[in-house]
Amino acid sequence: MKKMSSLFVLLLCICNMASAQTRPVTGTVTDKKGQAIPFASIIVKGTRTGVTADAEGRFIIKAKAGDVLEIESQGQIKKEISVTSDNSVTVVMDRNEKETLAEVVVTTAFEIKKSARTTPYSAQTISSDNLNLIRQPNLNNALAGKVAGVQFRGQSPIALDRDALLRIRGGSTLSGDAGPIYVMDGTIVNSIDINPDDVESLTVLKGANATALFGGRAANGAIVITTRKKGSGNGIGVEVNTGVTFDRVYVLPRYQDKYAGGASPTLMTYTWKAGDPVEWKALDGKKFPDYTDDSSWGPAMDGSEYVPWYAWIGGHSRSFKTASLVPQPNNVRDFWETGVTTNNNINFTKSGQGYNVRLSYTKQYVKGILPYSKSDRNNINLSASFDLDQHLTASTNITYSQQQIDGIFNDGYANASSGNFNQWFHRDLDFKIMKELKDLTTPIGTYASWNFSSNPDGYDPANPLNFYGGNYWYNHYTRLQNNTTTQNRQRLFGDVSLKYKFNNHFYVKGTVRKNQLTTLYETIFSSKLAASATQTGDLASFGTGYSNYQEDNFELLAGYTQRFGDLDVSATIGGNKLSIRQYGLTAFTSKGLNVPDLYSISNSVAQPNIGSTRNNWETKSLFATGDFEYRKFASITWAIRSDWYSTLPQVPQGNNRLISPSLGAGLVFSEFTKSSLPWLSFGKVFGSWGKKPRDLDVYKNNFLYGVNPNPWNGNFLMATPRQLLDPALKGSLITTYEAGIDLRFFKNKLGLNVVYYNEDNNGEPVSVAQSGVSGFTSKLINAARIKKQGIEVILSATPINKQNFSWQVNLNYSYLINNPVVALQPGAAAGTRQLLAGGAFGTRFARAFQELGSDWGQLIGGGIKRNDAGDLVINPNNGNYVADVNKHWGSVVPKTNGGIVNTFTYKRFTLGFNLDFQSGGKFFSLSEMWGGFSGITEATAATNDKGKNVRDAVSAGGGVHVKGVSSVDLKTVVDTYVPADAYFQQFYFNRIAEPYVHDLTFIKLREVNLGVNLPVEKWGLAKYVKSANFSVIARNPWLIYTKTKSFDPSEISAIQGEDGQYPGTRSLGVNLRLNF
Repeated sequence: MKKMSSLFVLLLCICNMASAQTRPVTGTVTDKKGQAIPFASIIVKGTRTGVTADAEGRFIIKAKAGDVLEIESQGQIKKEISVTSDNSVTVVMDRNEKETLAEVVVTTAFEIKKSARTTPYSAQTISSDNLNLIRQPNLNNALAGKVAGVQFRGQSPIALDRDALLRIRGGSTLSGDAGPIYVMDGTIVNSIDINPDDVESLTVLKGANATALFGGRAANGAIVITTRKKGSGNGIGVEVNTGVTFDRVYVLPRYQDKYAGGASPTLMTYTWKAGDPVEWKALDGKKFPDYTDDSSWGPAMDGSEYVPWYAWIGGHSRSFKTASLVPQPNNVRDFWETGVTTNNNINFTKSGQGYNVRLSYTKQYVKGILPYSKSDRNNINLSASFDLDQHLTASTNITYSQQQIDGIFNDGYANASSGNFNQWFHRDLDFKIMKELKDLTTPIGTYASWNFSSNPDGYDPANPLNFYGGNYWYNHYTRLQNNTTTQNRQRLFGDVSLKYKFNNHFYVKGTVRKNQLTTLYETIFSSKLAASATQTGDLASFGTGYSNYQEDNFELLAGYTQRFGDLDVSATIGGNKLSIRQYGLTAFTSKGLNVPDLYSISNSVAQPNIGSTRNNWETKSLFATGDFEYRKFASITWAIRSDWYSTLPQVPQGNNRLISPSLGAGLVFSEFTKSSLPWLSFGKVFGSWGKKPRDLDVYKNNFLYGVNPNPWNGNFLMATPRQLLDPALKGSLITTYEAGIDLRFFKNKLGLNVVYYNEDNNGEPVSVAQSGVSGFTSKLINAARIKKQGIEVILSATPINKQNFSWQVNLNYSYLINNPVVALQPGAAAGTRQLLAGGAFGTRFARAFQELGSDWGQLIGGGIKRNDAGDLVINPNNGNYVADVNKHWGSVVPKTNGGIVNTFTYKRFTLGFNLDFQSGGKFFSLSEMWGGFSGITEATAATNDKGKNVRDAVSAGGGVHVKGVSSVDLKTVVDTYVPADAYFQQFYFNRIAEPYVHDLTFIKLREVNLGVNLPVEKWGLAKYVKSANFSVIARNPWLIYTKTKSFDPSEISAIQGEDGQYPGTRSLGVNLRLNF
């Protein structure tokens, strides 16, 4: 018995000794909703033992039973818990309502997460709530006005196959305007394939200092997206998000509504003659306008009786009848239909001990604003992670997107909609009748057109097509219905990874990523439509195309974190192999179809045009990054990446290797001012430097021969290139310097972040002309250089934060100090230019150039000549302006841009709205030029200073008043009136663009959301529905200010301006979100 008692006492002692021993304790820090709190500080009270939780709120700390852990995190109430005999703890923290700022996580390359507290560069993070203020249908639209230094270049939603563009910190490259890469959970994808419903947060990285780990692919910045991955609680969570919006065109050019179509200002009289259709006898002696000319310099729309175009064709109720010639002020707006977008999402989440799963499905259907256009998109997203044991975690992120688009049309010069209405058009056309008669067929079996090839008095029964055939245009609805392009896109991307965590300090992670895009399209121009016109040049045709893009990434990285007393150290090293394969095949019929309406490549009249592309390239990389943080106030961040590109020359040895380094430091000086400056909640100064080389496009460094599939004289054809390549050719090197300050005041109720940046893009490849004696006319060398510097400001405030009412505001502002082209080619003099973007009729009007010594993207073209005193120079013989051939209007890049997001909450109600603005920058409108030439625009029928319409004869007081000096001596005053048509058409003939160059300045209300949290408890639904929110939303409801009233500058997507661009739209809708 004594032995048993002694043994029992011994066991108790051993247990007490074991419980008193230090051991690893694992834990997770979350909020009340179960969401992880990243980078919380965990310290054993009374000691210097401490760790920092990772981005998922997980930590491992050595402690013993009875120890007290102190947990702190920004925006949370400090908490203490006691260590028991359990080896794991869950810390649930309460939000500090007196503070408005929580810990912000910055996600960088390879899904490496850092605390914004120590980040030494500009890295603006946006939460899903701010991003989806009104639940935008695509990501880029949702970013407008919300990120400092990012210019949103809108794309009209009418173009269903295109996305808006983003320009970060001004112009960057010599040859184009490439945007940032989009990285979703570590995989680089297209912006159009990102579903905003799946986004948890988004970080925008701009300079080389911030994107060094991405290498050359992020030369223009990176937008890093983290998707939603878990729900709250341990049960199955279900969220349903459903919405519908109704879209209408917004800003249209200002049309004149006084004069009808044609070139003749008077109506003509029809006289029936033998050989004319007998039905036309009913119209004998009636008046008709000029149908053949597609301008609007016609007769006054004064209610006179006339014969409209459709009256000459039988088969409908208006055949062979006259009508009243009256204005149609809303005809263009009537053409554009009400677009309807339905956006429905359902997602399921399940979280438990050691696992998280989220499955999301979104269906977005768009009935287009352009007739016969629609889009149907389906998106599935799966995110899952499983702890296979205490150390090993498996995770995956997979997205599948499928989109079918019907009705893809261009919006360039003279396109079938906006390019017609704004450039060549009859202002008297009634679109209700046009739509009704879209299938109207002439007696010779062709489709009827409003733009006959000849007037009825010239009808020839031997050649009826010369009348019935469309001269330049078809009925708009007929054209869109019979000239179709459909596209099917299927995108699959994602990753599978294994992460082994040896302990709280060291882990290894392997990831396989896949990104695959398959696109198939078909285009048809119907045989009947092609036979229905004379001068359009259109032929029946069929075309098809297939492309496949495959990107495979293999990553291996190892991470280490450790606290050495007051010093926190973290480092990550790894490697990556990227392989890309691209394949494309296109085939188009040539010179028409042998058998009408048989849409097959083999039905081509001439040898079909067939093209095939196949590109393969790869990049191998090694990288490392790390942080040193001393006592939470001083930090150093570094990164380096080495890439070996297959697209760069392999000789000399090592020339295909490019290195991207970065270094930054930060000092949280508020740690020293807590007592002296209690109103300063947080203060940090930071600075960083980075270099990032660009690689070359695939096969840019090779001397390649072109292969022509069409033989000549039975011989196979190959073509040698006319450009030599520098053997040492490589991409340019971008160097970025940043310095900034980050301040928070009054318990984080007011925040101010100011950043200065300076970027140098040196060695941009440029083509240099050389003598063609050798057979080569140019050589590609590294020579060009572009610089830029600017300031970015982010202001955040919570002016009111009461229990039932709060107001939050965020302002983003950026100012581009300069953006000069400082080198173009060896020996080039100041003013040397290289074309950047021209558009249709570019040489005749205004184009964007890179000009040595000037800011990026100079808009240059024909202006109006002036003398030294600034007087306009006029030809005294005809009153026309004299052209100034190389007029400079400035850069196409705005000097400033930004936005303001306001959010008000009152009890259950929330009101949020986003203002977007920019100032400076120029664009040229080709539509406005042709609209003036053809008499469509309001100015062509304005009232002059005599009170007369400018279209009245000059002898009767009409005409456009011009005043200036004679071109003969540049001083004799010329004061005269010019006929309206001659005045407006001179700009085309004399190559003058100046009246149609406008400022990109605007202020716009982008988004409005008025929402209410529905009282499910009062309605007795709390048992079934956790929460419900209903909101009314508006998109682009108000263009508050712009210097031009005929176009929306926020929707100008081309570099130099617009050639016929679709109008912008505004939308109104509702949304309902339910959580179960």
